[in-house]
Amino acid sequence: MNIRTVADGILGTHVTWDEFEGFASRCALIYCDWQGDDADELPKRVVLKMGSCLPLVALSQVLPAERNVFKDATPELWAMTEHGIKGMHNMECDTYDFLEQFGEGHAIPKRYYACAFNELNLVAGQICMEYVEHGRMFNFHECATEEQMKQIARALGRLQADSTKYEVHSESLKTKDVFGEFNRSTPKEQYYQLFTPIKVMDASLTEEVEKVEALLDVYYGATLPSTIHKQLGLAPVLVNGDMRTENVLVDEASGELRALIDWQCSHFGCGVEDLLHISFFAQSTDDRRATARGLLEEMYSAFIARLGDQPAPYSLEQLREVCDLLFPHCAIFFATGLGVLMPANMPRPGHEDASQQRKWEIVLDKASDV
Repeated sequence: MNIRTVADGILGTHVTWDEFEGFASRCALIYCDWQGDDADELPKRVVLKMGSCLPLVALSQVLPAERNVFKDATPELWAMTEHGIKGMHNMECDTYDFLEQFGEGHAIPKRYYACAFNELNLVAGQICMEYVEHGRMFNFHECATEEQMKQIARALGRLQADSTKYEVHSESLKTKDVFGEFNRSTPKEQYYQLFTPIKVMDASLTEEVEKVEALLDVYYGATLPSTIHKQLGLAPVLVNGDMRTENVLVDEASGELRALIDWQCSHFGCGVEDLLHISFFAQSTDDRRATARGLLEEMYSAFIARLGDQPAPYSLEQLREVCDLLFPHCAIFFATGLGVLMPANMPRPGHEDASQQRKWEIVLDKASDV
């Protein structure tokens, strides 16, 4: 049994209705029909997130060969991918265990229950969580306003502060090295291939990508984002590790921040990593450069305020130093995702659309000036 073949459970997974014991729930949006006296107090809708390779299998069947790392994939590659997805699911389970200690006041969805993958549960890993009503995913083709970025910065600062107050029981979360694991699972040749598709999407990107490729030998294999806090003697804080536009939910009417989601790449390190990541993914180039200093101060101020009487474990000046050191690493992390994010926003030949063209211009701006 594995998590990459279609099964008889919900949305083709191995998760079945019998497993809920009253909860209803891939990512599936479940409309609940609770029975009993407490029905009105229970959530009307919940989200069930299930660890599965099925989206990757489907993607591998439609991607063009030059962008398809799973084309002619060996069983060994699929097994390694499955192992990685299970590990990420379990990390998110552990992270929500840790986050539950923080109490109210954070921009994260409630977790109702979770089942990790283990020796007794080989194929039905799942997390049932709150559906954020009237929230929507922030899109890569949008530009975040300065106020939206400040809200994200403050939310990150508060989470980082609380992460210094509570004991971490998960050894995996304590010792997670996201970058080291990526290096071990991604051969250099495969890593280089992540940048190849970007060059053919728009002629204006070819020269820029080649400049990045010239630096890859220097940055491939680097684990500085995971180790810099140790090297500088800074207290580590919780880092989401994958803070991109798709993992930010905003109010569908006002655009205000509702939740930061997807904690499957969580680790302990320096919080500026998350701020740099979301700045690359969410802001225009000009806005990113103009607001960088102010957003760092916003995040640190929220961090200090949330600490209360607890002494600050590092200064704003130290945070600025880390920000400068991690900038190129986070920029390359951003660039590795462009091959997946950009195609969905490309104008279709013969279908001139001013709105779509504007979205493409925003995406090109984010990509070209990193």
